[in-house]
Amino acid sequence: MRKAASVAVLVALLSGTALADSQPAQIWNGPLTRAQAIALVTSQGFEVRIARADARAASAAARGDRAGILPQLSVAGTASAVNMPQLGMPVARQTYAGASLAIPLVNLPAAAQARAGSFSAAAVSEDLSAATNDAAFAAVQAYDLALLASSVAAARKTDVSEQRENVRVVELRMRAGKAATYVLAQARAALANAEQAEEDAGAQRDEARNDLLTLLDLGLRSRMTLADGLDPQPFDDTLPSAAARALRRRPEIAAARLRVDAAESTLRVAKTAYAPLAMLSAQTYNGTSAPPLGAAGSQIGVTISLPLMDGGARGAAVAQADAELAKARIELERRELSVRRDVANAWRELEAARRNVETAQTGLVDAEKTLQVTQLRQRSGKGIQLEVLDALAVSANAREAVLRAQARFDIAAAALHRAAGDKL
Repeated sequence: MRKAASVAVLVALLSGTALADSQPAQIWNGPLTRAQAIALVTSQGFEVRIARADARAASAAARGDRAGILPQLSVAGTASAVNMPQLGMPVARQTYAGASLAIPLVNLPAAAQARAGSFSAAAVSEDLSAATNDAAFAAVQAYDLALLASSVAAARKTDVSEQRENVRVVELRMRAGKAATYVLAQARAALANAEQAEEDAGAQRDEARNDLLTLLDLGLRSRMTLADGLDPQPFDDTLPSAAARALRRRPEIAAARLRVDAAESTLRVAKTAYAPLAMLSAQTYNGTSAPPLGAAGSQIGVTISLPLMDGGARGAAVAQADAELAKARIELERRELSVRRDVANAWRELEAARRNVETAQTGLVDAEKTLQVTQLRQRSGKGIQLEVLDALAVSANAREAVLRAQARFDIAAAALHRAAGDKL
């Protein structure tokens, strides 16, 4: 019984420790702008935090590589008491403190390794910038998709109101003997479809909101509202200008170039393995002993080593480093071409989105006019129910088409900024 109670207490303590170490998600109540979403994801987003940890690890590894070409100083102390008066061994006491200093004089492999580590750390830092840019774009996408889902849900609520009004008009006409029973059935069926679509839109709205909260590392219990709207902003740029900025600014290209530099330094590391090494070392000690063995002493030496034969290990290392350099150069070429493709595709998507916004807005105006005319014909007894239902459906689709086109344009503009290396 006591054992079971002890186990329960231990589990509770461990669970409490785990909960204390975890970071509860932040709760966000109130309006959230697109800019705030970007700021949140670039500061506390999961991918950004992981990339930031990778950058710290790479920086620490680079400092470790630099340590190989820096002086090394160490201190040590010894204390011993020998109490074995047998076989002619004396009783002795010793207490000494010493210091050792090692200074690399010629260590070309370590110097090249330090340079390679510095380039690698800089490349990982560029990876962090790329992860931050990707996270910002993901926040824009998630925000606009959540905003689109919310707007579509509101639009479908309007659709339901229009269908209910149509049912009411048909009921009045049927009571007046101007409409058949099947016409009312058609109207009610259209209303049921609109209500189902409204429910689906509500689910999509809530799911998109949860996706946004998760991306921003916010608690799902947050009572967040979207402060911005789907208002496409004017975009003034040219394709050549965007492509030129991308080649200058994209952190992916900067990281690839730094990795080429790191691979070149690693190749130098392998080649300098054939070079001699020289190390200056110095030691000193101070202390007491009984019987006396000397109170102080020092030693200075220079060690020079020249590798002669290693069974082909250095040649294999050179060949491997040369292959890695070729891969790094190929990766740089691939990324440069990919960046050009990203800009071209984003530009084409933006053009299509801009035209679709204009087309959708024109279509909405025409659909609303058609609906008004059809409803007037219905009330005057000159229109048929199928015309009304068709006009209602076209009007509902036109409203959603405008919303989707606006969201597509905003996301396309953000994608082009990201492709060009601009800050979102």
